[in-house]
Amino acid sequence: MIKMIRKTLFLLMSIFISGNILGQCCSAGNPFFYGELSSLSKKNLQLVTGYKYGTAIRYFSGSDPIDIKFVDQAWFNYLTFQVIYGLTERLTIQGDIGYFMNKIETYLIEDWVTSKGFGLGDANITLKYLVYSNFKKHLQIVPAIGVTLPVGVFDQEVNHVKLPITVQPSSGSFKYQVSLFINKGTKNSKFNFTLFAMYEYAQLINSENFYYKYGNQLLFSFLTSYSLTRKLSFALELRNENRARALRNDDQTVESSGFSLVYLIPHLSWAFYNNWFVAVNTDIPVYKYYNGIQLSNAFSVSIRLSYTINFGKKDLREFAVN
Repeated sequence: MIKMIRKTLFLLMSIFISGNILGQCCSAGNPFFYGELSSLSKKNLQLVTGYKYGTAIRYFSGSDPIDIKFVDQAWFNYLTFQVIYGLTERLTIQGDIGYFMNKIETYLIEDWVTSKGFGLGDANITLKYLVYSNFKKHLQIVPAIGVTLPVGVFDQEVNHVKLPITVQPSSGSFKYQVSLFINKGTKNSKFNFTLFAMYEYAQLINSENFYYKYGNQLLFSFLTSYSLTRKLSFALELRNENRARALRNDDQTVESSGFSLVYLIPHLSWAFYNNWFVAVNTDIPVYKYYNGIQLSNAFSVSIRLSYTINFGKKDLREFAVN
């Protein structure tokens, strides 16, 4: 009886205190991961594989750190695979799938066992359309629509204990995205500027263990890149992520959910051999505001390797990819 009460309290506290922090350790579903934001030329195929590590170690209330004796540390090791193909000169389709090697929370409370989720995450399908391209003005505008499919592991249990939503590999929710990518080069070919904006709407989860709706998300990103050499480039990005509060049983607002975060993200990328590309970036939070009390992102680092195959004629369009 005592063990059952502990398990129930564990699940409720995990949902209440950890909140809903999208994109790092403390939320279900795939973390934000960079891929090909622009469109591809017709009959071009790009294969992308990547790895991301993220961690969270401290609670915040508003913009202030606070001490709570609950989660000691949370982290994840995540793999992704992306396939992008140019259907026409303007229309590109992209598919993504994620897998968590592990997604872990350790606790400061005596006798509480570490929570560990693992397995297939979400899949995503995106259609991008090149509405404007001007080679002389070095300008490219690409809107996109996408849908996230909760194909992976959700309602996961370990040793008959329900894992909290914060360590579930899949988000368990269909999500719909609209985005806009704008790339602007300069007369000095070494400099390049990128704007990216995305809005995401999440559907309600009504599963065996959870009744939950993630708050909708709005993301803005500005990036400037500089070509150090013909194949090596450095970029610096400022990204703002905003998420509304979540809902749970009886459509009650989850007070400890939703946030506004600002990251400073250095990127280093290298094009090598024949159409191979590798990029490394680190997400460094420089501003945090959390509604209620939530476990705060510390940092994350990721690496991405891509290979492009051209099945058609050569295309003269050249736009940088962050």
